[in-house]
Amino acid sequence: MARFPEAERRRLDKRVCMNCSARNSIRATRCRKCGYEGLRIKVKEVKKT
Repeated sequence: MARFPEAERRRLDKRVCMNCSARNSIRATRCRKCGYEGLRIKVKEVKKT
């Protein structure tokens, strides 16, 4: 995880469009790029390599 909670929030509190994969604000109801209404919350789990 990030060192500072503010930085972590800025990086992880997003919604992702399921149509074009654009990142949107957490308050968005539609995609800023394509207008699609199918948004999901960004995965906050860190993947291990």
